Amino acid sequence: MAKKITLLFFCALLFLSISKVSADNFTDLLQDLAVQTACLGRYSTAQTGVYVTSRYNDPPDWYDPPMMANRFASMSGDMTRTITFYGVCFDYAQFAWDDINKYRKIYNDAGMKQWYIASTKPNDPCTIILYDPVTKEKATTISNGVYLKEYFRYNVYAHDGASGHAWIWVQHNNGTWYWIDPTWTDNTGYVWWGIVKDGKEIQYYPDPKYCVRSDYPRPDETPVKKETRSPTYTPSPSNGSSTSSSYFFAGYNYVSSLPVTLPLGISMGGDYCYFSINIGGSDDPYDNTGLVAEWIVGLSFPLYDFLFIPIGIGANHSGPDDNREHKFVIEIGLMPIIFNSLYFSATYRLIDFKKGGFTLGVGYMLK
Repeated sequence: MAKKITLLFFCALLFLSISKVSADNFTDLLQDLAVQTACLGRYSTAQTGVYVTSRYNDPPDWYDPPMMANRFASMSGDMTRTITFYGVCFDYAQFAWDDINKYRKIYNDAGMKQWYIASTKPNDPCTIILYDPVTKEKATTISNGVYLKEYFRYNVYAHDGASGHAWIWVQHNNGTWYWIDPTWTDNTGYVWWGIVKDGKEIQYYPDPKYCVRSDYPRPDETPVKKETRSPTYTPSPSNGSSTSSSYFFAGYNYVSSLPVTLPLGISMGGDYCYFSINIGGSDDPYDNTGLVAEWIVGLSFPLYDFLFIPIGIGANHSGPDDNREHKFVIEIGLMPIIFNSLYFSATYRLIDFKKGGFTLGVGYMLK
């Protein structure tokens, strides 16, 4: 019975890790939302009272309703018109906020916890304020005729130093904050989006399928000069994962498969691969097992920014020198990260699909 339970546990974790790595519907929805809002809006500097940094009086609008006409028609049902708007960044942010509110179940099912309109004051890109549209009685401020209530203030540096600007923050159930900027998406021809980490908005590369510019930023390439309102661009990971794609870890590893314990062990890895080796013997004085060595190589999948799933295969070598036995070993477990650098690990090991055991580990991770 115990073996069946552990095998079910193994399969469940394997399915969870594969589903996480193979698709990220949440980040896909956010990029799609940025493009959809960009299609509906046309930026109007006549309503800002100031001119923006561009070779044009009005920055170009790269997305328009005909690009998504079929989709808008299906979303509007029996309606024969699509609501578009001329406006400023706040109008783009409000339309995106309204869309999330209208289709909240879709976003919740994809992992959304909460969402807000995000903004910065003029000349202050280091303080991001989160608002919700509310009734006049509950409002703490008003913007473009819309009543807003302030909920949070974060000392976070806005993407590209944006000030006097508005966009959207959306939090995933795992705690990660994502941001999308529909206005700059419209003005540049590719999605502006990313996560909030280490006191700043980190920009991710756009998914090519959402880009209408051929010179959108790509990994490992120097972007060509672009006609944008924001000339500075800092590349970041593009795979939609909230976990850094480069890391290294090393630490102590303990193995127990009674009566055999392997107290001498190390584990190390980086960039999703890891290796561990342990040496020990039997705690039973009447056991003639002799020296036992066990090793594992495998992959460490990032489930979230703070949690990895190690899955590995290896071998167990035991018995007297003149009659050594070599057995197949597999393991799966969890490796949570705390304080951004300290990790703990625990795995279940199965030897020759007959005998079970476990490992415990602790060490340091450098990202």
